[in-house]
Amino acid sequence: MRIFATDLAIAPWGLGRRQRRIEPDEIHPALACADTRLFPARFPRRMGYSPALARALRETVGESDVVHIHNLWQFPQYAAHRAARDAGIPYIVSPHGALDRYLRTRGRVRKGISTVLWQGEMLRGAALIHVTTEAERDSVADLAPGVPRAVVPCGVHTGEFERLPPPDVFRRDRLDGYTGPVILFLGRVTRKKGVDVLIRAFAEVRRGYECRLAVVGPDDEGILPGLRRLAVDLGVGDEVCFTGPAYGDQRLAALSSAAVWALASHTENFGIAVVEALAAGCAVVTSPGVDIAADLASANAGIVAEPSPRPFAEALLAVLTDDQRRAALRRNAQVFAGRYEWSVVSPQLLRMYRGVVAARGDVPARAGVG
Repeated sequence: MRIFATDLAIAPWGLGRRQRRIEPDEIHPALACADTRLFPARFPRRMGYSPALARALRETVGESDVVHIHNLWQFPQYAAHRAARDAGIPYIVSPHGALDRYLRTRGRVRKGISTVLWQGEMLRGAALIHVTTEAERDSVADLAPGVPRAVVPCGVHTGEFERLPPPDVFRRDRLDGYTGPVILFLGRVTRKKGVDVLIRAFAEVRRGYECRLAVVGPDDEGILPGLRRLAVDLGVGDEVCFTGPAYGDQRLAALSSAAVWALASHTENFGIAVVEALAAGCAVVTSPGVDIAADLASANAGIVAEPSPRPFAEALLAVLTDDQRRAALRRNAQVFAGRYEWSVVSPQLLRMYRGVVAARGDVPARAGVG
């Protein structure tokens, strides 16, 4: 298997003044068995522009049985599509939520131009569109309707979350040693994730319950100043801690510190951060906008509440004030997360790839998938 990507450490649309290149030790150890190649991005980095990546794709894509294109709208997807099309290699497209109806209205002009120039052709020419949930499949049913869909969830290395640091590590390093209950948001700070809703819900909770809210993650859209002002205006400026991003052991330490892990997102095509929190044994409160929310609630592995302040606050309090319920959620969380362990998901992906190769039918399968 070959993995081609740019060397941008964070998503191109979240660069701003934080742009940097990925360090070798940031590549996940699970990729050690893959031929992973990172290519330099250059201006305009906002589009992930990398002529070296495009050149390498043109030179090597013909050696692949199938090309898997992840995400949309950026130069790497365009380059992969063109290379696969020109070489006659079937390709799969994984939108990863980029075609969600909530997001289609954002950047509408830029996305419309991309669709007319190349992305519409890319979707229509795909051998398969890969979605991670049934809900995502329904949400993109109107796009390239003639292209088959395959539903295969995202995978998580659940073993990474089996042994967490002591809860006081994160509290000491990021929360000034606070020892009370912590509500944790852990993820990219973006509008779609409803961090403003969570802050408003937290203000409701704080009217009768002593706790802190930790907002942990990179500010991908420059909305942090507005969120800080919101917390101050609601009278909880001192109780909402914006810690910045946490990676590696610090991320695990943050999960360990949480009494409740919370996500009031408006939309999530899957919710990989939710599954990671579940794998860590967190009591989770999330919104129906997370596409695995219904399954989560059915398994009693988390609480699902509408992303508006009052119902979300009630759900948070239901967990914070009920030790038995919180303990049950924690137990069920890890069992539920096991559905998405890579050892369970990878055979599903392999079947998907083999199906595309078999449908092509004119060449024998090679050893790897490009």
